Amino acid sequence: MRYATIITSKGTITIAAPLRKALGFKTGQKVHLTLDKNRQVVIDGGTDVHEFEALRDSITKKIPSHKKGLTGQALKEAAAKAWVADYL
Repeated sequence: MRYATIITSKGTITIAAPLRKALGFKTGQKVHLTLDKNRQVVIDGGTDVHEFEALRDSITKKIPSHKKGLTGQALKEAAAKAWVADYL
């Protein structure tokens, strides 16, 4: 697939709907852009909290849950509280 897009004056671009669908991108999702050695932009959708926890649980299934540390949701909430505290 190849689609053309325009960079706005604010530096934003639109990813065509067929590409977003093929990549599984959702509205509001953050993506990571990387410039490779050939000066091509690589787009990575990253991992959301639920995917991370599922992967972590599959890797650490023999470890008791009380030894695994915070859940992804607890980490997200702690980060949000820290950002609010820094802002205030």
